[in-house]
Amino acid sequence: MGYRERRIALIADRAAPHLEPGERIQTGFIAQTGSWIFTARVWTFVATDRAILIVGRGEARRLPRDHRFGEPTGMYHKIELDRTYKVHRQYFPEIIAADEALRDMR
Repeated sequence: MGYRERRIALIADRAAPHLEPGERIQTGFIAQTGSWIFTARVWTFVATDRAILIVGRGEARRLPRDHRFGEPTGMYHKIELDRTYKVHRQYFPEIIAADEALRDMR
């Protein structure tokens, strides 16, 4: 199993306990909050056909699927929700895929 496949499996494993019956994952990516190694928290964003899940250590939130993440730029793309999430450029294809999946659903 290559790096990309392991990354996909990790995101799917983190999301699995929080999915509703029949809900399908469209894409997912990892984001972080905080600015220093000691204050950084890692979050898994999962775009499904029904919602956006934000899964962190010991907690999960479900947001409406109508949120767009925007065109990613720079080294880290910022997503402003209840806090500022930063997504590394290695996940930019997944951010674009999430927005395209939303556009295709409409």
